[in-house]
Amino acid sequence: MDYMKSFGSLSLGSRLKRLSDRLVQDVNQLYQSQGINLNPTFFPLFNILHQQGAMTVTEAAERLGVSHPAISKIARKMQQEAWLSKTADPADERRQLLALTVKSEALLEQIAPVWTAIQAYLDALIGSQQHPILDSLAEFETLLQQQGFYAPIVQQLERRNEGQQVAIQGWDAALRDDFKRLNMAWLMRYFDGEITERDEDALNNPEGYYLARGGYIWFARNVTDNRVVGCVALACHADGRFEISKMGVDEAWQTVGVGRRLLLAALDKARELGVAEVFLESSSKLDRALQLYRNLGFRQMPHPDGHSYYSRADIYMALSL
Repeated sequence: MDYMKSFGSLSLGSRLKRLSDRLVQDVNQLYQSQGINLNPTFFPLFNILHQQGAMTVTEAAERLGVSHPAISKIARKMQQEAWLSKTADPADERRQLLALTVKSEALLEQIAPVWTAIQAYLDALIGSQQHPILDSLAEFETLLQQQGFYAPIVQQLERRNEGQQVAIQGWDAALRDDFKRLNMAWLMRYFDGEITERDEDALNNPEGYYLARGGYIWFARNVTDNRVVGCVALACHADGRFEISKMGVDEAWQTVGVGRRLLLAALDKARELGVAEVFLESSSKLDRALQLYRNLGFRQMPHPDGHSYYSRADIYMALSL
């Protein structure tokens, strides 16, 4: 088993590095078999100088989309091996230009057929993929460039700390309107305010719909201003089954762990009651919620009744406790 794959997106950088190491090793072996003594990691700088002529380290870094120190390091190594030269720019002696040497120009005739063969083989591999890697990689690089990596994650971690300022509490009749408010906001945002008869019963009379039937309701409250920012219900059905129901989190408080804490409160109560299994019904529109359910062990399966009462629900999930 390739455990690296099981780490999911957390191993993206490591898997790309592993793939890069494998390709560099194989290309190096190919070069050696053809009598070529060139470090494969020199290729980007070597090729851009070949295609576009002499340029500064800064220009090469910008065109290749890598850091200035990375290009400087490669340039020093290539200069030591006499693959490139560094000379003052005739137009501005403060600028140092990188250029291929006579040795490099002599190598081009020998190495060009090898590059052509490598490219043809890789293009064939990529062409056989359902999702071509270069297109996917370009899309990912664009998203990363637009949205960043470091700053958004730091912001998310800071917001998660804010989530610790939330207290989870049980039913309070004074919070009845908050239960309806949060769930109506959810219905309006994702399902154009679609309300069924069961929705009306649950939201207008949560005591009768949940509590009187052996169910429970929890709220997430911001301890700073006492504002209710989330809720969830554990419904007890006539057949003895328990359902996670009506979980809603204020949009401003999503992604900081509030939903997870609410769900854990419901699951802890189910375990306390000796419940063997809980279920929930959801929608394929709710990617974030579905990921949370999966992370906590819920598994998607066929609906026991063939379909849900709710037209908006197309996913049935259950968790054995």
